[in-house]
Amino acid sequence: MTKKYREPNLTINKIYTKTGDSGLTSLVGGQKISKDNLRVISYGEIDELIVVIGGSIFKLIEFNSNKNFKILSQKLKRIQNELFNIGNMLATIDEDILQNMPQIESRHIENIENEIDFYNKNLPTLKSFVLPGGTDINIWLHLARTVCRRCERLVV
Repeated sequence: MTKKYREPNLTINKIYTKTGDSGLTSLVGGQKISKDNLRVISYGEIDELIVVIGGSIFKLIEFNSNKNFKILSQKLKRIQNELFNIGNMLATIDEDILQNMPQIESRHIENIENEIDFYNKNLPTLKSFVLPGGTDINIWLHLARTVCRRCERLVV
């Protein structure tokens, strides 16, 4: 059973700070680093992935509202939360990580691997690459897959 996620406990009054105009940004903990730092680029790309998954969820619900699609939508929302936590981890240098900060652990990875295995178990073996297309949801999910692979390459 998956643990319910806490809503973030933060308040945002403005979507701009005017502190990044010099090409620097602040990490969690206050350290200033360049906006072209690989750490900043990585959590920015993860932010994009969160948005693409949100688009996928919208299209999934629009495409079909049966029980299985609703369950998949809930799983994708959980993945969005986990990706947000990864972004937070990347935005925090090791010495500023606090015990109560949301983190991704091996159990999260095992959970998603088990879900992938569950969804793949009844599919035929692929004998070639699949070209994206066919439906909006197909394209959105392929877009999420490719953005996810880009994030993985950057973070690694």
